[in-house]
Amino acid sequence: MSATKDRILEVSLREFNKHSTRLVTTNHIAEACAMSPGNLYYHYSNKEAIVFSLFEKMIFEWDNQTADLDNKLPDEILHEQLHKTFECVWKYRFVHRELASLLDKDSALKKMCHQVLQRRLKEIENFLQSFEQMNVLQPLSSEQRGFIAQTALYYGLFWQPYLEVLGERPTKENVMRGVKMIRLLLEPYRRVA
Repeated sequence: MSATKDRILEVSLREFNKHSTRLVTTNHIAEACAMSPGNLYYHYSNKEAIVFSLFEKMIFEWDNQTADLDNKLPDEILHEQLHKTFECVWKYRFVHRELASLLDKDSALKKMCHQVLQRRLKEIENFLQSFEQMNVLQPLSSEQRGFIAQTALYYGLFWQPYLEVLGERPTKENVMRGVKMIRLLLEPYRRVA
């Protein structure tokens, strides 16, 4: 990817996070990048192409944040993995805030999102299974594992919009409280030492 395309994505992410995709136009992005709209269109044909590229970038970062399992205690692994996940939620907060409307506008984005979420559910279930094997969690039925995975994914996707609905202005600190929510979700299933 060219430096100009990277700059456009960086500025777009900042502007979308601050204002929303509904309020930010390609003209706003071009102005914030100190370039002409024509130059921006040379790199991205429209705002939807920028959103799609940011979504791909978010998924790439999400996919490559797996905790390093070597020489770490299970609680450290869980803590690190959850923090990386919610750091990504904060970085791409416009996606989480506007997910339903973004998917309604772009069928390709919707298809990619569905594939990613199905993969993510399976990854969370596998993560839970590994914690069972390490005797951190009690043995779970596949139904329990699926329920916990869906609930954890739900927290990750919709914690920030939930805060906004309650009237809390999202900050990195209150978005990161999602880490605690997921830890509490797992607490009833932990093995007693």
